[in-house]
Amino acid sequence: MMDTFGGLELRELQLSLPFIRARREALLDRCGLRAEDADYALGIYDADDRLVATASLAGDIIKCIATDESVRGESLAPTLVSAIMAHAAEAGIRNLRVFTKPEYEPVFRSFSFLTVGSTERCVLMEQSGQPLEAYKDYLRSLPGKGRRGCVVANANPMTKGHLHLISHAASLTDTLYVIPVADATAGGFSYEERVGILREATSGIAGVQVIEGSPYAVSRSTFPSYFIKEVSEVTEAHVALDLDIFTRHIAPALGVTVRFVGSEPTDPLTAAYNRGMHRLLPQAGIEVVEIPRIGIAESESADCIEPISASAVRRLIEEGRGAEAFKLVPHATIPALLGRLASNALQAELDLTPKPGLVDRANSGAHTDMDHRLMSRSINAVAPFFTELARLAFSAEGGSLPDATAAQRLGIEWERRMMEATGGVNTHRGALFSLGLTVMAVAHLISNEKRLSPESISCTLRELAAAYPRPKGTHGAAVRERYGIPGALDAAQAGYPEAFEAAAESNPYRRLLKLMASLEDSNIYHRGGAETAAEVKRIARDMLHYPDALLPTKMAELDPMFISRRISPGGAADMLALTFLLRSVIHTPYLEKEGEKEKEGEKLKQMAD
Repeated sequence: MMDTFGGLELRELQLSLPFIRARREALLDRCGLRAEDADYALGIYDADDRLVATASLAGDIIKCIATDESVRGESLAPTLVSAIMAHAAEAGIRNLRVFTKPEYEPVFRSFSFLTVGSTERCVLMEQSGQPLEAYKDYLRSLPGKGRRGCVVANANPMTKGHLHLISHAASLTDTLYVIPVADATAGGFSYEERVGILREATSGIAGVQVIEGSPYAVSRSTFPSYFIKEVSEVTEAHVALDLDIFTRHIAPALGVTVRFVGSEPTDPLTAAYNRGMHRLLPQAGIEVVEIPRIGIAESESADCIEPISASAVRRLIEEGRGAEAFKLVPHATIPALLGRLASNALQAELDLTPKPGLVDRANSGAHTDMDHRLMSRSINAVAPFFTELARLAFSAEGGSLPDATAAQRLGIEWERRMMEATGGVNTHRGALFSLGLTVMAVAHLISNEKRLSPESISCTLRELAAAYPRPKGTHGAAVRERYGIPGALDAAQAGYPEAFEAAAESNPYRRLLKLMASLEDSNIYHRGGAETAAEVKRIARDMLHYPDALLPTKMAELDPMFISRRISPGGAADMLALTFLLRSVIHTPYLEKEGEKEKEGEKLKQMAD
């Protein structure tokens, strides 16, 4: 868009262009504002093509409104706001919010915006007062008695630290309201997941109610610094605004007289928020109780105890260190962690490049119906399946194994969803079975307080697989009947010994080669027959003699031959994904071969000498 008026031009800002982005950032900086990401941005240019005013829209929030001193008398803000509102209306956004400086409050009042909260440095307004009033009506309708307290928690995901805070706070109140942060954090767990975990984990604590979150408590509207994770000079204003809204609207609607918070020894942003609560809430008659955080020692002999945090749990999960993450969370959180670990394992297998004949970042291998993007879409579609299976295992009573019939129904439903996501392409049917079975085995062991080891997981896998009927009408079943080789169910009923052996290797290329050298891969039999299967095994065994540093090059050299002959070791790929999952849930010492440990010890001794 481009509109001209009074020698000035209104243009849409293409923030994907570096020089446009730099001009906007410079203007905002001159006006004492920090540049933030936006979905849509407008700018007003003067006759010399200088950007002299700007405003942006991020979701349903108008932000980054600024006018240069040279045009302060031109009243450009109404023009920008009107254009932003028109764009929002076309996009179907019905209730705009604005986070801005108090000086622009009259401008938005002229457009019938209502003030939600304000401080000396910033104000939050919204187009309609109906959502806030509806939320307050909801809060007023909640049951409560006696001394009422409140905890606001992101719980992304919920940890034993959150559980400790809530339990302690509940012991000091008659009614404790837990308000989850409604906005999702990139790379984190969804609002629905977090609320479900909070409710399950606190269901046995008297007086606790996990209520619905809203845009009015620690949201991108009220406290944007929280989601930027940056402490700056404007953070104090963000803190004050969020707490002003809490004291104006939320606390009175709930009848809350005390707010509980965990101590924060490491995160500067959360520490600043805690300080703000101690300073501002008592002025509104609300007591602040800070409860010391609990921690976990890095080792049994450690003197320093590191506080448990959700960010530490997320980091451990992304690093594939699930066995360590499980120690930091209540049982209610573990299904979500297992679901994330399983989908991460599928993604790690897919991303490993090069892989001969298989889909990777470089090409589609020997496949004409799938590529990296399609496979990634499939992984995103089936990720919740693993969480559901883990919950099924945790719900089994009396230490019994999860119900096989219920698990099969889930598998059939998620296969259908996978096919919907891929347009009918079978991307992960085999992996759904092998990783799904393993997720249930791990969840069963954890729920019964049993140690996670290769032996215990493999034994549980065998017990679970024994209850499954033999599949019919599949390519794998046809290959098994024709060549007399074990199928997917046989591998599961044996406890996946090849996968456990391969998982001992730290190098994923070496893991893949060991699997190609040992598995009776039905994909290869189906496409090339017994001779090709034997040839692939021989090639893989020979390649295992190369040092780790050469394996990527040798894999890349092998890829064209596999592609030209339509050889796809898909069974080995499924088991490779399983090795990523196994390595993430089993303590590392279990996976180290004794010979390798002895060699490492000898090297260290030689270095010391």
